[in-house]
Amino acid sequence: MTNANQFETILDECISAIQAGIPIDEVLETVPEYATELRPMLYAATILTEPNPVLVPIEQKANLRAKYMAEVATLPQPSTPPLTERLQAAYHIARRRLTREALLSDLLTIAITTMLTIIMTLLLVNYAAIDAIPGDLLYRFKRMSENIQLTLSWSDENDLALQEKFSQRRLYEVEELLSQDRSGQVEFTGAVENQGKRLWLIEGYPVILPAEMTLDPAIQLGSRVHVMGFLRTNRDLVADEITLVE
Repeated sequence: MTNANQFETILDECISAIQAGIPIDEVLETVPEYATELRPMLYAATILTEPNPVLVPIEQKANLRAKYMAEVATLPQPSTPPLTERLQAAYHIARRRLTREALLSDLLTIAITTMLTIIMTLLLVNYAAIDAIPGDLLYRFKRMSENIQLTLSWSDENDLALQEKFSQRRLYEVEELLSQDRSGQVEFTGAVENQGKRLWLIEGYPVILPAEMTLDPAIQLGSRVHVMGFLRTNRDLVADEITLVE
């Protein structure tokens, strides 16, 4: 029988004896060589098996605490090592830590963590900015994100699809500004449906043309144009620039 198995057997026997009503001290007298290890376990077993355990009285706790503090007071006070020894210990620790491999590992960890943090932040902000309209705090970020997507487009087909998607967003933004009775700088692409002297109808929106505005003579009814202008709170859309879309 191994020592561990023997100890478990003795512990089980002692617990059985305690459950039979034998005091802890008498049980420990039968196995003095294990008394130190068994005492806290048997005391815990006694508390767990008692429906209403009797804990150590307050007076006894105070006496035990006073005795413990008195013994602690007799212990030698730990001496503070001199500054040179502390610096030397810190130097040895740093020297073991600051190896080339450790530095490269730390730099790689920092770089990866920073990159992932930036990517996650950009993704979260981009998601939050999808419905932003001119005048909103995140609108600039929304437009910057669109420009990045166009720059990273890998094919002409994808580029055209993104342009159409963003063109629909510009129309949605105009509608949102109108529904909220807000003013703002707008732009959109659409077909010229009517041409008056100073008022055109483009993609269903009346667009006011300032008197000093210069227009491309190639723009005709049905031409697709890109409009940049300012939408007022009275729903007037004043064009700043109208260019022909090739």
